[in-house]
Amino acid sequence: LLDEVAGLAEWPVPVLGEMDPIFLDLPPEVIRTSMRTHQKYFAVRDPKTDKLAANFLTVANIAATDGGAEIARGNAKVLSARLSDAKFFWDEDRKVGFGPWGEKLKGVTFHAKLGTMAERVERLVSLAEALAPFVGADVKKAGEAARLAKADLASQMVGEFPELQGLMGRYYALGEGHDAEVSAAIAEHYKPQGPSDAVPKAPVSIAAALAEKLDTL
Repeated sequence: LLDEVAGLAEWPVPVLGEMDPIFLDLPPEVIRTSMRTHQKYFAVRDPKTDKLAANFLTVANIAATDGGAEIARGNAKVLSARLSDAKFFWDEDRKVGFGPWGEKLKGVTFHAKLGTMAERVERLVSLAEALAPFVGADVKKAGEAARLAKADLASQMVGEFPELQGLMGRYYALGEGHDAEVSAAIAEHYKPQGPSDAVPKAPVSIAAALAEKLDTL
């Protein structure tokens, strides 16, 4: 993002803006993604708590005479609209949950010759359970992680922010009281996403990630 913004602005002037603290109830990944993807803003962290602060940093292409106050105000309005949508998705998704999402996957085609996404999930469950003993994972947890891993694809939040698939599934699973290892595996089963990404370390996550890769191959 820094490289992108440097290329967009001939006379870069950073401006600190404020957002409504109510949005800090959202998962931090949602806030950062909304800022970065849609607005090219930088998220701001509070050094005292190491959590996100109710601020953002935008880069203007001009040294404004008012010190950037009007720029900050205008950008805060735009961000508020984006995050209001995200908060709506977050609230609505938590009312729905994994059961209905799993049903919706029956109507989503994965591949013309390989059936629906729900059929893919069944394959992932079988693979994860078969692989579990080889990586020291609990068979039942590995199967459960694979069964839930793709559900968030049917959520409104992932519909709006596809890059959050898996991560949102983890939040929703924890919210529903699912096992912590299973919830972590939902987020980590996509890993590694390329040569620079980390590989899963937890056994349940390894089983789910291997199942995902093998089915894709």
